[in-house]
Amino acid sequence: MTTTAEIESDSPAQEGRGSVTRSQAVFILSMLVASYFYSFFFRISASVVLPRIGAEWGLSATIIGFISALFFYAYACMQPISGALNDRFGPVRIVASGMLLTVISALLMGFANSALLFGIGRFLSGLALAPMLSGALVFQAAAFKNSQYTRLSSITYVVGNLGAVISVAPLELAIKAWGRQDVFIVLAVISLLIAIGLLTQKGRDPIRRRSNPGNQHKPPLSAKSESLRLRLRQAFLTLRRSVQLKALLVVWAVSTAALMVLQGLWAVSWYRSAYNLDLSAASGWATLIGVGVMIGNFVGGHFGNGPLQRRRAIRIFCTAYALCWLTLWLAVSVHLPIYITGLIGLLLGAAAGASHVQCTCAVNDIAPQGKGGALFGMMNLFNFITVIIFQSGTGYLLHWFPAQISGTYTAIGFLVVLGIVAGAVILSLAALFVLQPFSPEIMKEGGGIVTQCKATRHR
Repeated sequence: MTTTAEIESDSPAQEGRGSVTRSQAVFILSMLVASYFYSFFFRISASVVLPRIGAEWGLSATIIGFISALFFYAYACMQPISGALNDRFGPVRIVASGMLLTVISALLMGFANSALLFGIGRFLSGLALAPMLSGALVFQAAAFKNSQYTRLSSITYVVGNLGAVISVAPLELAIKAWGRQDVFIVLAVISLLIAIGLLTQKGRDPIRRRSNPGNQHKPPLSAKSESLRLRLRQAFLTLRRSVQLKALLVVWAVSTAALMVLQGLWAVSWYRSAYNLDLSAASGWATLIGVGVMIGNFVGGHFGNGPLQRRRAIRIFCTAYALCWLTLWLAVSVHLPIYITGLIGLLLGAAAGASHVQCTCAVNDIAPQGKGGALFGMMNLFNFITVIIFQSGTGYLLHWFPAQISGTYTAIGFLVVLGIVAGAVILSLAALFVLQPFSPEIMKEGGGIVTQCKATRHR
């Protein structure tokens, strides 16, 4: 996917599109990446907040898993739509709108006194935070050189996963010190400040300028709606007809779902059950998974530039991830010391982080020009449908292994349920044999899809 601007210095990015300097682009990207930080923070915070309120309110594992999955129901459904909206209207406006909705969701979760209210807040947070990653990726593709895409994607994932790290042990300490309400009030205020920061830059969005160059009149609403429908249809047809993308999706979706089950829901409870740790200690060891993801994001950003290198990197990192899952499960089974288990969790996170950066860049490598956001969103839709299945499914299965204290579960229950997850990760590796080099030429049929959709439009 070619870029629309190459920002080299504090000079206009491209004549005829207004003045978008390097410093302005860096500021906008920093705000977008901060929004993605929030997306990961709220996504993973369930592993700390839900077990706490589950014990307080006497919620079953099925209910806890369902409430956690509400984020992903909304997030998944909005992925292709938000990707297409970012392509069409520009990520600055779309992400700013999402951050404003995040303010409402944070306040709901902070002041909730029932599972229903907390669930509504978590669902709204999934809607609000859906555009963040595709927004950052679309912006960096449009505002920076194509050669910088992998490195910038790596930075985006590193900062995003910092949200995952902070949403475990640091969040647990903050809630213990200040209470859930005060913590979520602070989160709402920061969300509002990010939204304001983005809205001050709404006239400098290169995607918006590309859609409306110069001072041309904006298209009517019906044209915008039709364009959105076409973008979604093109993205779906591209995915449906590409064996390459479907094979990539299998390993990516299972990897993401397994990581969200572990890091985003059960890691703290699993460590507590297996090693008889208190909540703070278990949260600290679980945090290493997120630290590992950040390390992997950084490492993944330095490999895979080129069709053959990309395929090789994906195969290596996905295989390493599956081996780490198996090793972690075995380590807990034989009750190795917690510091060994924690180290394995760190390596598991690193392998996941590196593979996810490479999968993201692979989509950008072969996406039709100007359609990267919609195609990435369509892929992410199926990624998070898989997350929903895994989170809800593990919650349902753990319900059959209750411990004596309400809201906790037995060590054998975790071994059975997470052993199934590890098995799914290993089986997904079969899709790696189908992958071809990630070159734009492999998606020539993508051009045919676009042409076909346009022809349908004019009939």
